[in-house]
Amino acid sequence: MKKHEVNFAVKTENGVVTQVGKSVILQPNPKFKGNSVKWFDDRKLVKASKA
Repeated sequence: MKKHEVNFAVKTENGVVTQVGKSVILQPNPKFKGNSVKWFDDRKLVKASKA
């Protein structure tokens, strides 16, 4: 997984940063192998909702 870390200012007093917060975003690696994409058939949902 790729890990992105972002630092941002949380609290300032008189224009001076007193606290800094952190946030981490985990992003999974893509596993696309070049095959065709299997799309979901929406007609199954329409039939199920009418029944």
